[in-house]
Amino acid sequence: MSILLHGSRSVEKFEITTKHAEPKTSSILLISVAIIFSVVLLMYVGILFTDSSMKAYSTCREKIVGYEQRGLYTGGAEQFKLALSYCEPT
Repeated sequence: MSILLHGSRSVEKFEITTKHAEPKTSSILLISVAIIFSVVLLMYVGILFTDSSMKAYSTCREKIVGYEQRGLYTGGAEQFKLALSYCEPT
């Protein structure tokens, strides 16, 4: 972009050039979008991982409770608690 200034007393022309700010602004915008996209992607992966581990624990616990209801754990609460400890996520 150039601006020409004409002086009233002389015939001299002054030319002022300015740099465009658009490439810098678009770079900042693209970097911001990339950061936001990566944060959203990481959150999505984290939620999927947490959900799958909770389902695995729930399935394991349901099997052990089913075994207890069928009478397979006759040793009392200690044996049942020990079996449940194997379901804990590691």
